[in-house]
Amino acid sequence: MKKYKCKLITGIATGLMVCLISFNSEAQSSITIDASQNITNFKFTNSQGERDESYNPNYSGSYSLGYRFTTDFGLFGGIKVGMRNAGASLVYDDANYSWNLQYFDSRLDIGYMYSFDRFSPYLAVSPYFGYLLRATQTLNHQNFDIINSGDLERTDYGLFISPGVDFRVNDLVSVYSQFNYMLGLQNIETVENQESNNTLLGLTLGLAFTIK
Repeated sequence: MKKYKCKLITGIATGLMVCLISFNSEAQSSITIDASQNITNFKFTNSQGERDESYNPNYSGSYSLGYRFTTDFGLFGGIKVGMRNAGASLVYDDANYSWNLQYFDSRLDIGYMYSFDRFSPYLAVSPYFGYLLRATQTLNHQNFDIINSGDLERTDYGLFISPGVDFRVNDLVSVYSQFNYMLGLQNIETVENQESNNTLLGLTLGLAFTIK
């Protein structure tokens, strides 16, 4: 199942990017920079196959630098790289647990933008790949570095679905804002018969600088 999900994401991303690149000669290129405020959590299923709803969200941020091109037909594509925090918290047997993870994050943005003069609403679907850089577990105010414990997978992948609005300030600069829903498709647990997936809800604010 893991290999199937990865191949499906790769196939969709490759096919759509080929279509977009075919219009690249008529595209407008931009450099993007953005920051996000996120609500992260774990979607956890125990060894009995039961979903555990007792995890609480963490509040964190992320930021990225990217390249975007938009065709005259409204299709756009691009790439982003940056840092993204993840994690959750849990109260169990009167003990307070918290997990704080930091990923190097790379995304392939694919979407459609409809222009109303300066305002352009859009929808983007973004396959992502993350590599775990830091992982800390806090138990009753004691911190434990779990990056090398073997309890977590070092990689994460999945999809971002992001509706948003772009506002063109002038011919060189535009401002955009988008809502993000992230669905992690990688089981980040290494414990057999348990499954945890990263989830995220967030709001992004960014700037796009047109390349002439």
